[in-house]
Amino acid sequence: MSDSITNRTPLVIAAEINAIRHQMEKIFLVQAIEIGRRLKEAKDLLPYGEWGKWLEETVNYTQRTADRFMLIFEAYGSNQPAFPEVGAQAQELPSLTSSQALILLGLPKQDRAQFLVDLDVEGLSTREMKKAVDNWKLAQQEKDRALEERDQARQDNENLRQGLNEEKDKNAGMSGERDNLKAEVDVLKKVRQKLEQDMENKKAEYDKLKERIGYKNIEKMSASLTAAHNKAEANKIAFLYDSLDRTFKELAYEMARFAGKNPEVHAMYQEKVKSFLLNALKEKL
Repeated sequence: MSDSITNRTPLVIAAEINAIRHQMEKIFLVQAIEIGRRLKEAKDLLPYGEWGKWLEETVNYTQRTADRFMLIFEAYGSNQPAFPEVGAQAQELPSLTSSQALILLGLPKQDRAQFLVDLDVEGLSTREMKKAVDNWKLAQQEKDRALEERDQARQDNENLRQGLNEEKDKNAGMSGERDNLKAEVDVLKKVRQKLEQDMENKKAEYDKLKERIGYKNIEKMSASLTAAHNKAEANKIAFLYDSLDRTFKELAYEMARFAGKNPEVHAMYQEKVKSFLLNALKEKL
C-alpha cells in the first residue's frame, strides 16, 4: 500500500469533499444568475396575472423560488452580459456560494464589498455567514444609534449655549434697568432735598415777615406760603407719577416682549407685578 493511500484519513477526505462542494456551489451561483436573468425576461413578457401559472406549468418553480433567482440576478448579474462563458463570469463574481450570495443581500449594497473584505467568506458555513451578516447589521445599528446620540448631544449643547447667551443678555438688560432706576432715585432725592430747602427758606422768610408786618399781612402771607407748599407737594407728586408711569410702561413693554421667549418666567413675574400693585394700593393709597 503506497504512502499516499496510507496518509488519507476521514478528515482529509471530508476536507476534499467540502472543497469540491464549495466549488460546485460557486458554479451554481453562475447558473442561478442566468436562471434569474431568464425568469425576469419571461415575467416582463407575460400578461399580468399569468406569472404564477407559467412558473408552475413550465419550470415547476414557486414564486418564492423564482423571486430568489431574480434577486441573485439583480444583485450580481444585472451588469453581466447575457450568455457569458461560465469560467469568465465566475472570475468577475465575488467568491460566494449561491446560499452565501442570498444571505449577503441582507446588507445594504454599499456595505457588501467592505463586508467581503473584512471576512474570510470562503471559510464560513451558511450558518456562520448568516450570523456574521446579523452581527454586521447589529453593529451598524449600534453605530447609527451612537451617531444619533452624538448629534443629539451636540444639539443639546448648542441649545444650552443659546439659552446661556439669552440669559446673559437678559441679565445685562436687567442690570441696565437697575442702573436707570438708581439714577431716577438719585434725581428724586435731589428734588426732595431742594423742596425741603425751599420749605426752610420759605419758613425763614415767613418768620421774618411775621416780625415786620401786622396780623393780616401775616395771615395773607401764611395763606400764600401754604399755597406754595401745596404747589411744591403737587409738583413732587406729579414728578413721581410721571416717573412711575414711565417705569410701568417700560416694565409692561419688556414683559410683553419677554412673554414669547419664556412664557413660564413671564407668567411668574406677571403674578408678582399684579400682587405688588394690589398690595401697594391697599397699603399706601
